[in-house]
Amino acid sequence: MAIGTELAVQSIELEQWVDEIADLQQHFDKLQTRLEKGGKKKQISNQTERGTTQRNPFWVPIRTQGGAGNVQQFAADTASTVAAWPRGNASYFQSYSASPIRVINVCEISNLSQQATDGKERGLVKFSKEEMDKSLLAFENGYEGILNRDGSGTIDQIPLTATITTGGSGNTTAIIAGLNNAASFVDQQNVQFFASVGGAQRGSAGATATISLVDPTTNTLNFSTALPSGTTQGDIIVIQGSSGAAGNSIFGKDYWINNGNTGTLAGVPRATWPGRLSTPIINFGGNGSIVNSTAQRVESIRMRALGDDYDKNEEGFWYTNPVQGVALADNYYNPGFTRLDEGGDRVVDTAKRNMQDTWGGREVVYSSTAEPSRMDLIVPETWWMGQMFATRLHEWTPGNPIAAVPTNDGTSNTTYWDSQMFAYERADNWICQDNKRAFTIQGLPVPADA
Repeated sequence: MAIGTELAVQSIELEQWVDEIADLQQHFDKLQTRLEKGGKKKQISNQTERGTTQRNPFWVPIRTQGGAGNVQQFAADTASTVAAWPRGNASYFQSYSASPIRVINVCEISNLSQQATDGKERGLVKFSKEEMDKSLLAFENGYEGILNRDGSGTIDQIPLTATITTGGSGNTTAIIAGLNNAASFVDQQNVQFFASVGGAQRGSAGATATISLVDPTTNTLNFSTALPSGTTQGDIIVIQGSSGAAGNSIFGKDYWINNGNTGTLAGVPRATWPGRLSTPIINFGGNGSIVNSTAQRVESIRMRALGDDYDKNEEGFWYTNPVQGVALADNYYNPGFTRLDEGGDRVVDTAKRNMQDTWGGREVVYSSTAEPSRMDLIVPETWWMGQMFATRLHEWTPGNPIAAVPTNDGTSNTTYWDSQMFAYERADNWICQDNKRAFTIQGLPVPADA
């Protein structure tokens, strides 16, 4: 006797879906949004040539050395001599220079996937439209990853405390857990691994690994492919297409907000101008914590760095990881106390839900793509974007952002894949004209489990 199980009636059951699709991939674009809003923009070309010399098209002049500084006491006339004036000097100028870096993101979808979801009666959303929207968000997220960093294309460095697991299949062929900024990566992104900035590439030349899933909560990357041979803790993870060398990618936040006198900064040698191209810093070295008076320490150092041109009301914001918002909260909770006459017969809720909006009188901007152990003071008006073109859909032929995909299999039996592709692209670079007006607090302890 046949039993009337649920399996027997599945063919006549109704199928329903909810009104919205939950998006389980995170999106981050906080830094670029703030810099584009408060910074300045110039339209630039790709390269320029003067005579036989090819040059970067984006130039920002700076005064690196003062002139007429030979201040001295001058002799008065005597009965037999007239004082002679000494020879003078003048200021010295340099220019930061940059070329636009082109960043792209390609999406390919099959013809049947589009047709099967075309119209409200066939699908909850139209797949092609949905992919265009989500691909744009992923593209901006990927750009954010390198805009935060040091100009080498590095997205993150594998901490010495991270765990690297190999083996498995599907979405978990390899796992890197315990990163600093997993939020800076995107699903299905190809990345490279190098021993250091400018160091040897892991695996063969051009070797990449494909990230299948990003988990920003646990700072974990799951890979659908094996990691290049030799990948280990301390390696840097670099965007595909960059050589991993200094200055090979977007000149990002860490490139400009940086304290040091070695290397070059947008073509200007730091060693020639010691201290002039460095951002003022407080380094906690992993010990202690920010207290309320740290704000006065910051301003005291800035007063020395900027001289009497220092403007206490200058527009700027602190940019940091939310984990430092947890640390800042200690300044509120630790000195606090609970009054027994509050709340009636209920325990008073002394926990504040949100992070503080300001610190030291300036806005705090929290971003999960920021390094967890630092806070950076950014003055937007000192930042210039040299833009070749803004984020756009690439046109494969004039007016056509959708392309058929040829098989290119070397035979005469096939022509095109039954799919179509589109791509987002942008080309620009950034120069901070006066990084001494910025400030960086580094080596901040990260609160446990934050």
